[in-house]
Amino acid sequence: MRSETDDRRKAIILVVDDEKPIADLIQKILEKEGHIAHTAGTGAEAVRRAAELKPTLIIMDITMPEMDGYEATQQIKTNAELKDVPVIFLTGKSAQEDGGRAFAEGGVSYVRKPFSNVQIRDLVNLTLQSVFDLG
Repeated sequence: MRSETDDRRKAIILVVDDEKPIADLIQKILEKEGHIAHTAGTGAEAVRRAAELKPTLIIMDITMPEMDGYEATQQIKTNAELKDVPVIFLTGKSAQEDGGRAFAEGGVSYVRKPFSNVQIRDLVNLTLQSVFDLG
């Protein structure tokens, strides 16, 4: 029998990064935590997959060819069912270089590359805890 805590911790998470090894690594970190993680390699694929999966959380790379993470997030958030899904941005930029754009574009947080497994795990769990505790 599953406890309420187990149910609250399990989430559907969409990981978006055009660098497959990074997306795969984050997917493994999340699955080890008991989450269901899916990956997308482009902004356009992220928009499509988000509409299909209705994820609990999205981890979005900012710098991708064709459609960057900001644009993909804007498109995802136009979907009424997805407008409140928290987005954690992945970036190689510093906070000064980003100039707060990650937050202005709907992100709840960001992780700077290179990141540690613990950093991803803790930020995801903290974000999910705050989302579930709001209800």
